[in-house]
Amino acid sequence: MYAIIACGIFAKEVEALRAEIGFDFEAHYLGPGLHVDFDELKAALQSELEICRQNDSEGIIVAYGQCHPAIADILKPYHTALIECQNCVDAFITRKGMEKKANDGLFFYLSSGWLEAWRDIFRRLNWGPEEARLQMGSFRGAVYMDTLKDAHLREQELLEFFDFTNLPFEVMPVELDHFKMLLIKARESLEV
Repeated sequence: MYAIIACGIFAKEVEALRAEIGFDFEAHYLGPGLHVDFDELKAALQSELEICRQNDSEGIIVAYGQCHPAIADILKPYHTALIECQNCVDAFITRKGMEKKANDGLFFYLSSGWLEAWRDIFRRLNWGPEEARLQMGSFRGAVYMDTLKDAHLREQELLEFFDFTNLPFEVMPVELDHFKMLLIKARESLEV
């Protein structure tokens, strides 16, 4: 059996794909926001990698972007494949899709996981509303990537994010095909 070590930001999407991904896996989700502290992220990754090694996983798919400057070095001692993306945004939408949206300006992207974790992540950054608004002042707005087709249920959460950041939001329907392909491609690379 394979293992997937993923940022908790991806948890709901990984689980939504479990039945159609084409291989069995044991999932290990790390806390969202670890990218705020590189030492903490490294320690958490290494701990889960060791657990997967001890469980004799066939291979380990790591669902993270380039969230640590030395992520390749952290993964090197293990039989792993990192999904091919820079961050959690282009894991869900292609780089081309991001560039197309960038023609409208700079946006802050939220997924289901981000919508649930932003308060903790901002707390880790020591951001209150004033700091968030200052740090995010260059963004035209927020884009909710509706990967789970649940935007109609998340309006209150989106309004709370707006109240905190002063960023108006819009909903972008997103299919999980791209993310699914990244996971499958990573698993296939482990067989080489």
